[in-house]
Amino acid sequence: MESECSVFRHAEFFKKYSHLGCLLKYVHLQPLTDYRVSSSKLASLLLLTCLMGRRLRHMKDPNTTFEITIRAIQGRLLLRPSKELNELFLGVLGRALERHSGILLHLFVAASNHMHLIITAPDVRLLSRFMAYLNSSLAREAGRLHQWREKFWGRRYTSLAILDDKDFLKRAVYILSHGCKEGLVLRPRDWPGVNCIEAVTRGKKLSGVWYNRTKEYEARKAGVSYHHGEFAKTYDVPLSPLPCLEGLSQEEQRAWYRTLVASIEQETRKHYARGGKRVLGVRGVLRQGPHSRPKKVKRSPAPLCHCSDPDKWRAYRDNYRWFVDQYRVASKRLRAGELNVKFPENCFPPPLAFCGLDPPT
Repeated sequence: MESECSVFRHAEFFKKYSHLGCLLKYVHLQPLTDYRVSSSKLASLLLLTCLMGRRLRHMKDPNTTFEITIRAIQGRLLLRPSKELNELFLGVLGRALERHSGILLHLFVAASNHMHLIITAPDVRLLSRFMAYLNSSLAREAGRLHQWREKFWGRRYTSLAILDDKDFLKRAVYILSHGCKEGLVLRPRDWPGVNCIEAVTRGKKLSGVWYNRTKEYEARKAGVSYHHGEFAKTYDVPLSPLPCLEGLSQEEQRAWYRTLVASIEQETRKHYARGGKRVLGVRGVLRQGPHSRPKKVKRSPAPLCHCSDPDKWRAYRDNYRWFVDQYRVASKRLRAGELNVKFPENCFPPPLAFCGLDPPT
């Protein structure tokens, strides 16, 4: 019988593996309240924490709402606000929404080195195609604007399901407070970058310009002169109400958002009044170089999902465990040569080894 050890009670152990302590919570192999693990299970936890691959894309139910996050490489300010970048960003976002019917955009913000979106997708494949188009197009346009020819995004995007109304409120406050919580501006609407503050509080129409670079290239190759914007097209960026606000009228939704923004402004003023500090300001933000990087980039393990209800959280965790188990079994069979293996719904089967055509006989 294996000996039991209360590993988290030993200060020496926790000191040695303190950099893993926050990650053990997210391995999702042990309940959060289970602090007593056997020696062999502890070794497995540490090994998986250190060596585990990327989390599998997972959608428990169709039409799930996600918070999407992606950061520029090394935290560089490649999305630093400017009139040109804001126009390009909205144009690419509007075209991505038009090309991927079924994606609903609720809220979004672009900080200088990362962006957040709250979107609803009918299935995980459409979500993946939408983000692939959006990320690749933004990387090309922003890289062209800032003369950045290397890798643009630091890693693949993170998608976290939002499961209850309380967390819709929390994530809305988090996104709307960008610029204020970082000490850059005093009011959310003062942020000079792309955001949806005016759209959700006052009904302002959002639109941007998308440039057809293929036609521009073909014109240059053919020696045909063209003026700037000749192959451009304007796209609107439609916003859909959050699932928790679908029963309200447009004016009631705007009033709800205005209340959130007012509370954010009040908390920001109180915070800086107590500390005697000053924000960087719009001019300071615009003076930053797009190739520069912050001294420290905030990094923390992503949670499994956004959920305040313990029962819903446990149900989502158990479903994810089942999903991973089924995926691993199917993946093992596929790699063993069984081509008719059935994978769980809303997943991406692993690619098989490339086999060229048989040489002609």
